Amino acid sequence: MATENAAESARRGPVLAALLGMCLTCGCMDAHLQMGRSNIMYEDLKAAADENGQSVAETIDIMERTIAKDRGEHPPEYKA
Repeated sequence: MATENAAESARRGPVLAALLGMCLTCGCMDAHLQMGRSNIMYEDLKAAADENGQSVAETIDIMERTIAKDRGEHPPEYKA
């Protein structure tokens, strides 16, 4: 996947920018590398999208909106 500039990253939102800039959960920079049982790979995201009749981009958009909503409802869950 091509590298995107900061403006494109900002337009896409924080979750999608993170997904495009690094592996999905562990930070290994390989979205397809299995790094334990609980880490999320691209294939997991694609399977969820397929199961719901959506594209990966639509699924990421739903995830971003759900995270934003949940952060407001459950702030302690998102503290470092």
